Amino acid sequence: MRIDAWNTRLGEAEAQAAYDAIMSRHLSEGSIVKELEHKIAEFLGVKHVICVPNGSSALLLAMMGIGLQPGDEVIIPDFTFIATGHAPKLLGAEVICSDTQRERPLMDIDKALDLITPKTKAVIPVDLNGRKADIDGLREKLGDSGIYIVEDSCQAFGSGGEGSYAGNRADIACYSFAVTKLMTTAQGGFVSTNSDELNERMRLLKMQGMKNIFESDVYALAGFNLKYTDILASIGLVQFSKMQEKIKAAKTNYKMYSDAFLQLDGFETIATGEDEVIYTPDVLCRDSKAVREYLEGFNIQIRPAGKCLHHADYFSASRRCENAQWYEEHLLYMPGGPNQPLENIAFVIDKLRERK
Repeated sequence: MRIDAWNTRLGEAEAQAAYDAIMSRHLSEGSIVKELEHKIAEFLGVKHVICVPNGSSALLLAMMGIGLQPGDEVIIPDFTFIATGHAPKLLGAEVICSDTQRERPLMDIDKALDLITPKTKAVIPVDLNGRKADIDGLREKLGDSGIYIVEDSCQAFGSGGEGSYAGNRADIACYSFAVTKLMTTAQGGFVSTNSDELNERMRLLKMQGMKNIFESDVYALAGFNLKYTDILASIGLVQFSKMQEKIKAAKTNYKMYSDAFLQLDGFETIATGEDEVIYTPDVLCRDSKAVREYLEGFNIQIRPAGKCLHHADYFSASRRCENAQWYEEHLLYMPGGPNQPLENIAFVIDKLRERK
């Protein structure tokens, strides 16, 4: 038996929805995408949602939306998935890595503020693994500086609660529907905003900068093709209808692990709010390499923390961030996912209890 790091399933309902979209000739972006956008906006309590092909393109569209230019600076956390930094980098911006908090692997707002210069265009806090960044604190301290807050919520759709969902207080928030997310359409994502101006600009940008592609007679902005498809959106509507059970499953998974880790020597849990949904159960290990090798000996797939972004020499600030580096060395992701059998989790915990 092999226990995979992530377990999610699409079923007959998703297959039927995709079949129906195809047979009714709802192929590229159309009415089904609009329905999904409307449902998500209503759920999050935001004015506008724009679906895109994936989380990376959501970040790219957000950067295009704020008018990012070569030479601008963008501050991101050092401990995050590298897609957060690639979007501004590909548009010619200087990417500045900021350290995390010690108690949680999220951007340290005060340290990020110390990195602001006259060239700073945006700060991109990340809601890593469902834990919400302090957007209200960041906004208060930025004041009327004109610096945008673009929240990377790709790992946090559904984390929070009514009025406080991850992403709904930023200028723009970015989300993903990739396979390793609670709600998946295999690939996909969206941006959200409460700004009518940013919404209008991003909708133009994702359609090659044109209001009417059929006519192709007015070229308003230099844009790109970032359309979603009705086929994937039809799957998304089915997945969205299952969000509450997916959230419940994620919380059950994480509680099983965290309860066990509190009783195991050499392990430390990360502070987590009651309304935060941890996508992939994580833990801090005294010796993460040894723990990973031990569990993989039982055919259990364990995902290590990725390298901090200061290791990427093409980012302008390659400084070592001490807290971020600590998380890189000590954090592991246990097998999870909304369809992970509970007996798999129990098996992992039993093996950890047997470990000497």
